[in-house]
Amino acid sequence: MKTVAIICEYNPLTNGHIKHLMSARRETGCDTVICVMSGSFVQRGEAAILDKYQRAELAVSFGADMVVELPLIYAISPADNFAYGAIKTVSALPHVEYISFGSECGDAGLLRKAAEFLDEEPNEYKEYFASRIAEGNSFPKARALALHDYAERHIEYQDIEDILDSPNNLLGIAYITAIKKAGLSIKIHTVKREESDNDLSMDTEYPTASAVREALRYEKFDEIAKAVHPLCLEKLKQTHIDYSVLDNLCLYKMKEVNGYDLADYYDVSEGLNNRLKLAALNAVHYSDFLNEAKTKRYTMAKIKRISLYTLFDITKDFYAESSALPPYIFVLALSKARKDILSEASQACPNLLLRYSDINKVDKSLRAMIKLDFRAQGVLSLINKTADIRRSFVMV
Repeated sequence: MKTVAIICEYNPLTNGHIKHLMSARRETGCDTVICVMSGSFVQRGEAAILDKYQRAELAVSFGADMVVELPLIYAISPADNFAYGAIKTVSALPHVEYISFGSECGDAGLLRKAAEFLDEEPNEYKEYFASRIAEGNSFPKARALALHDYAERHIEYQDIEDILDSPNNLLGIAYITAIKKAGLSIKIHTVKREESDNDLSMDTEYPTASAVREALRYEKFDEIAKAVHPLCLEKLKQTHIDYSVLDNLCLYKMKEVNGYDLADYYDVSEGLNNRLKLAALNAVHYSDFLNEAKTKRYTMAKIKRISLYTLFDITKDFYAESSALPPYIFVLALSKARKDILSEASQACPNLLLRYSDINKVDKSLRAMIKLDFRAQGVLSLINKTADIRRSFVMV
């Protein structure tokens, strides 16, 4: 069995994603496709618009053989730790020869070159980076600008000078770095994304998931129908999302937590806790809090992620302890024709779950992380007004 692992969110599954699923299998020559997918919340610090079982079912319906969940603490992490958690999960899967992902450049060679450059970090680049950070830029923006500065003086790096400007390129580089640090011999497969993930236009051949989510806010189902399969469209039509639920939960927790204790939460740097607390106390709405808290250095996505860390009590200590634990595999969906994968996966990873009750069968140290995944699912059920919280995998 030769496996290609696709790290994804499918929020929601678009026609572009389906094309990628088919391309990954065909171009790598693998006979098995396993998706490692974010669960109830995604990397931008937002709730998924469909629950994880619905999205996993769609993925298997259109090309995946199995879908497993990326644990919450990684799914809502910055790029480097998102990639670390994804590759850690991939390492527990059987016979993985490739990982596959979309990128703006579509060139695995350039991504590897950029990853090697960032790993080496020449002193001159470090100076540029320090200067850009001092200007108040966020970490990702400072890296991108510093590489531009460096490439201006070193012609051999001009082919990658723009590579850090795009979010999916950054994730691809992070995957490559995580694979190297883990000592894994996994090959890279990437497909070129024709549009930026920040592009909200529906007037393209393959509109992005971001564009679909924006159109869904205004129930533009005629436009959405051009971007997703009819089965996905039907699920989206049945979804009733109340974004105010998460907004109110996050704002309440930010108002309620002590400013001193806020410093203990993951990714809250020194002094940011005071800014967040003051913004929360002055805010009437969650949007007020976000707009007051964000700066050039602290992006909207970072503030949203921190809000979720606070809501789910993900402290720095909990994150560090959890990251040091062995991986686990929580199966969300499986093709009926590929039950053999379960046997292979259970041999490769002793900590495999098909349903919530399997929590009693895995390493005790992992149970807090797994319970967190289900707490997140419970919060999502309030947001999308779903009474039933599924606790077992889907056969498709």
